[in-house]
Amino acid sequence: MLPPIPQKYKDAERWSFGDNEAQADDLAQKVIAGIKTATCANLDDEGEPEVGEVFVVVDGRNHPVCAVKLTEVKQVPFDLVTEEHAFAEGEGDRTLASWRKEQQRFFEEYDMFAPDMPLLLMKFTLVETF
Repeated sequence: MLPPIPQKYKDAERWSFGDNEAQADDLAQKVIAGIKTATCANLDDEGEPEVGEVFVVVDGRNHPVCAVKLTEVKQVPFDLVTEEHAFAEGEGDRTLASWRKEQQRFFEEYDMFAPDMPLLLMKFTLVETF
C-alpha cells in the first residue's frame, strides 16, 4: 500500500512526465534523484504556472511520488531552447540534439509541432518525497 499524500498537497495539480508508464516512472525517479530539474510544456488556454507554485509528480500509475516547487518559468521558442535547459530536463543523453528529437516526436504526435512554437520552460526544486 502506498503512503497517503500529505494533506497540504491534496489540491495541488499533478504532473506526469513522459508519454508512457515506463517513462513516467523513470522520470519521476530522476526528479527524486535530482537529475531532472526542469520540464517544458506547450502554451495552452489553462494559463501559465507561476514561480512558487507546488506540483505533485506522479509515476506511470498516477501514484504521487514527490512534490516540486517552480523556481523559474519563461516562454521560449522551441528552436531557441538552450543546451543548459535540455541537460536540466534529464532525459536521454541530456544533449540539446537528443532533447530536440524527443520533444519534436512528442509534439508531432499531437499535431502541435512547429520549429518556432512557443514553449513554457520551467525549472523546479524537489520539496518532499512521499
